[in-house]
Amino acid sequence: MLDISKNKKTLSVSFSSSMDTIDKIDVETRDMLKGELDESRIFALSLCMREGLTNAIKHGHRLDPEKIVHCMLTIEEKEIIIDIEDQGEGFDWKEISRTIPDPQRDHGRGLTIIREYCSEFRYNEKGNKLTMIIQKI
Repeated sequence: MLDISKNKKTLSVSFSSSMDTIDKIDVETRDMLKGELDESRIFALSLCMREGLTNAIKHGHRLDPEKIVHCMLTIEEKEIIIDIEDQGEGFDWKEISRTIPDPQRDHGRGLTIIREYCSEFRYNEKGNKLTMIIQKI
């Protein structure tokens, strides 16, 4: 299942947990952001969005294709906002956000990447919804 709706300032996507869908969402996102951000900012936003979607599918849903991920991209005057919400149980984001990723491991760097490229990010209390903000500058 993949449901995409968009207008000039909003891209809304709901999809079954499948890693293959991330590429399709990325294409839609990049297309929508042309003229809004320069290529380096589009790359940064795309990278953060892909990390958030991957975490929702792998960690939030444990790759369960029956569960749905919701992603909303909103273009505002000075910033781009991305909300990603999964149907999982959430996680203790307060604890994870204090840890430093092991450079010898091939995973665990998602929050570090998001922290580096986003102007701001936050989770809801449950830990199953991520909001990322990237300034347009």
